[in-house]
Amino acid sequence: MIWVAWRQFRTQALVTLGLLVAFAVLVLVTGLHLRDACPPITDCSSTNVGYQPLRELLGPALLAIPALLGMFWGAPLLARELESGTYRLAWTQSVTRRRWLSVRVALVGLTALAVAGLASWLVSWWFAPIGTADRFASGAFDERGIVALGYAGFAFALGIAAGALTRRTLPAVAATLLAFVATRIAFTFWVRPHILAPRHALFALTDGKILGISGGPFGLTPIAGVPAIKNAGAIAATLVDRIGHAPGGGRLHGLLVRYCPTIASGAPQKPGAGAAKGLVGPPETSLLSCGRALSPHLQALVTFQPASHYWPLQALETAIFLAVALALIGATIWRLGRRTPRRPAAGAPGARIADPSVLDPASQVRPMPTGAPKGDERSDWSLPRSTERN
Repeated sequence: MIWVAWRQFRTQALVTLGLLVAFAVLVLVTGLHLRDACPPITDCSSTNVGYQPLRELLGPALLAIPALLGMFWGAPLLARELESGTYRLAWTQSVTRRRWLSVRVALVGLTALAVAGLASWLVSWWFAPIGTADRFASGAFDERGIVALGYAGFAFALGIAAGALTRRTLPAVAATLLAFVATRIAFTFWVRPHILAPRHALFALTDGKILGISGGPFGLTPIAGVPAIKNAGAIAATLVDRIGHAPGGGRLHGLLVRYCPTIASGAPQKPGAGAAKGLVGPPETSLLSCGRALSPHLQALVTFQPASHYWPLQALETAIFLAVALALIGATIWRLGRRTPRRPAAGAPGARIADPSVLDPASQVRPMPTGAPKGDERSDWSLPRSTERN
């Protein structure tokens, strides 16, 4: 059974192996040159200029690998068999349906995880000398570490489940892509920030470019921008007073008018009357002076993930996606074992004919009379009715 599964999968595996070898050569050659130009104790912020196109390519390539594995390895694995009808031959052998699918899923699925893991390691190794200020950013977090293993397993299982539901290859490929992208987006923005409890810290308005100005129903009001925290992931920021309470828009507008009259000079005094929409960009020196003036009254409450949460988040997110993948594969295998094959349509190969006597020669033979034959009846006992002599 394993040999049969490999024979069916070997073309895809060999093509992927060739692409992976070319990718590895590109990453290793450029990565070694980058390490020669950037020793560990050197600031590499300016040495990656020559590799900017490659840097912009490696990240999206790693993000696309799990989706491609699910579309072209997972979706056709079962959908192609159901669509072409070849499953009938496989299911009439001594191997059960569940074992037939389990062996194929194990072989192709483990190969998919190996491909995604190797590609993720190559990309993480290439980016190591350059580093990043925010490892928790959606692009950097998804393109490094071990989360690619979870994404690949989930995409592969999603393709198998889509193939079992649609029973057609192209619809299964499209459904896999749409479901994978939607799940990734939803998880990144709505689930990941709540996997581990974030930390909170207070920042003075004079620390960096935290203070901003926004228009609203009360006129121009100060807002808190999300600061860049080294090796940590800032999630959100809000302005609070000295006792930790978030003031309303009217009070924020009043503070701006009182302590930053230069910035608020163009703001309407009546709420909502010609208020500016969106962010306003006063000169940076005006914002710094305004931040110093507002610091005794306001401060920024920043919600962030500390650096110590990076690898636990990577492990938990990978485990979540792999657990969902195992659940999808288990449900598909269980459903396949209980499933009754569909009857072929009329006229299709394997379809039953309404009148069995058309293909059954025995039904055209007249039964032998109970009595002894008389005269010429001897010769036509076994002839069909349509060939009787007049």
